[in-house]
Amino acid sequence: MKAGGKKCAIRFQCAGCGFYRPDPPYLPAIEDHIHALKADREMAEAMDADAFVIRNLTDQIEAFQGVIERMNSRMTELPAEIQAEVEEASRVLRKVRAGGRTLLPLTVIEQPGASA
Repeated sequence: MKAGGKKCAIRFQCAGCGFYRPDPPYLPAIEDHIHALKADREMAEAMDADAFVIRNLTDQIEAFQGVIERMNSRMTELPAEIQAEVEEASRVLRKVRAGGRTLLPLTVIEQPGASA
């Protein structure tokens, strides 16, 4: 995502950005991102990277975990029927985003007087 039509000013460290407000359908993607950051941190540690690199990865992990905790907390504050609706909508959106949608069959109809 481009920030205001321009490149990200903080190098795509989304969880640390005041404009980052993901919705519940993105929870699995955020969890996957945390796993990838943890793997990157392990690799950085194995490569004996500078402390600031490891600290940055740790800070990003903690920030994204905070995003998940806040989102889950807000979800539990909702009435049960609203939670169920949000969870169902999230399932549908994840399926659509993954390309699991069925396209409607379309038939091209020639207009009268149109030449082929």
